[in-house]
Amino acid sequence: MRRSAFAGILVVVACHHGRPAVQPIPVRGPARDSLLRLDLSRTDSSAAHGPIAAVLSLIDRDAAYQRAGAPTVYGRENIRALLLADTMPARTRVSWQPLGGELSADRNAGYTFGVTVRADSAVARPVSFERYIAFWRRSVGRPWRLVAYAEIGGPVSSIRNLPLQSPPVRPEMSRHARRILSELIAADSSFSELADRAGIATAFSSNVAPEGILFAGSELVIGPRDVREFYASGPRGNTLTWRPLDAFVAGSEDLGYTIGEYVGTGRGPSGAAVQTFGKYITVWKKQPRDGWKFVVDGGSGESRDQ
Repeated sequence: MRRSAFAGILVVVACHHGRPAVQPIPVRGPARDSLLRLDLSRTDSSAAHGPIAAVLSLIDRDAAYQRAGAPTVYGRENIRALLLADTMPARTRVSWQPLGGELSADRNAGYTFGVTVRADSAVARPVSFERYIAFWRRSVGRPWRLVAYAEIGGPVSSIRNLPLQSPPVRPEMSRHARRILSELIAADSSFSELADRAGIATAFSSNVAPEGILFAGSELVIGPRDVREFYASGPRGNTLTWRPLDAFVAGSEDLGYTIGEYVGTGRGPSGAAVQTFGKYITVWKKQPRDGWKFVVDGGSGESRDQ
């Protein structure tokens, strides 16, 4: 799910949702398919050079990376440190299967999402499944690069003592570009305010695009009706708030992402209030009449003193 504060409870709800999972079928096109093929090529690269090299070869210099148990990490060298801190046995095989994605109107930004498979025949559970969200960018004449990436439902990082992380300083933008970026950040902030004021189900169903994807445990929840039903079926009284810390908007002003931190509050087994902290990536698309709506959304927990 997006802000995974209540993952344990909501996964149970998702598994008993009463209908088969629906697979998204985005609109096809040569440019979009080329991005999906690049995403898929990480599997061959992993087999030849290892999974860390497969990821780092595509990472942009100032990219953001999210893994459970760690804060959002910025910059290729910090991402390298994060990945190397959680070494896997050499026998582990990692593959990626994109399920969908889309490009901006100018074809210079895009996102993909899908499933990560880890296979290790020497452990009790030889195959594990995760999800991911990837946002890509390119400039004229240059290849695609990952600028934001989130592991959803993956292993918890063991890294400690990371340098203080903060979003990189972006290149100087025009006044118009700053205004568009501010509009997207304001949309995410208003989303959080609505969750606090009207409840999680109302906020998420009001802000999801007609075919938008919500990561909910092992299930993909698609579109406003199913998103509302999913959250409405959960425990009453849970709250969820968040704040965006970084954002990007494509030059065509129709696709972007926000990155931020969330705080979820619920009740533990004893009835006492329990808070969960984490981070998220939300991919947004500007709708013809309704402004910014999210098209894919996910998050993971973060170790933090409470």
